[in-house]
Amino acid sequence: MLFVQIVNGLMEGVMLFMVASGLTLIFGVSRIVNFAHGSFFMLGAFLTYQFAPHILPGTMLGFVLTVIMAGMLTAFVGACFEVIVLRRIYHAEELLQLIVTVGMVMIMRDVVRVVWGMNDLATAIPDAMSGAVNVDSYWFPIYNLGVMGIGLLVVVVLWAVVRFTRVGVLLRAATDDRGMVALLGINQAYIFTGVFASGSLLAGIAGGLAAPLGSINFLLDTTVITGAFLVVVIGGLGSLSGAFAAALAIGVLKAVGVLYFPRAAMVTAFVIMAIVLIVRSFKARG
Repeated sequence: MLFVQIVNGLMEGVMLFMVASGLTLIFGVSRIVNFAHGSFFMLGAFLTYQFAPHILPGTMLGFVLTVIMAGMLTAFVGACFEVIVLRRIYHAEELLQLIVTVGMVMIMRDVVRVVWGMNDLATAIPDAMSGAVNVDSYWFPIYNLGVMGIGLLVVVVLWAVVRFTRVGVLLRAATDDRGMVALLGINQAYIFTGVFASGSLLAGIAGGLAAPLGSINFLLDTTVITGAFLVVVIGGLGSLSGAFAAALAIGVLKAVGVLYFPRAAMVTAFVIMAIVLIVRSFKARG
């Protein structure tokens, strides 16, 4: 049973990283703490629910296309939010930036409630990915393993892009020294928009993949943003490798904690975050 929970925790950790990676990229480049990031996860789940019955329903190809479409539309919404709203407040005080992103959360919730209503919704796992496989006398849902595989693929692609491409060089440069990027004549506005769209894309895809695993409702944003912020804080603001390690650790701790300490499972992650912050504060002083 412990082995099963560890695998489930790894799956949850990989999916959590998909959300948190977008959040940490956005913060690393723009220095904006985007509380609306969970709303893009929620939007991806609702769009998947909307499109799934119309794009080759019940097939794996149809579901993959549905999730990709949901992610791309979410990326478009995220890019519009950055261009229309955030671009005007990059040099404003942090409190104003925080208020604006929280306002976006409220707007997205109202839009979701108007379009899809207040009731919980659900979308089915594709027929090709239903059922379970037996691994050493343990049964694992095929869909969960598929989600883990897709998440790991996203991790590898994201790492390769950041590490080996010109886009990755620009991202790392913008994260380390935005002033130098400006002196090189590179339009930072395009970088910000691209990063925000990419982060929203990752959140939307994660929301689409999570849609068949539980209820789809307008509270999904709060649920996922809490975990994403834990990952970003524990892993280090702007650090993708740290976010990946933190996401896996939180996923496994939560899954194993539910097995042994069901009432304290999520508290464990907050305790770890508090310890990390205390240690970092002492390092900063010393």
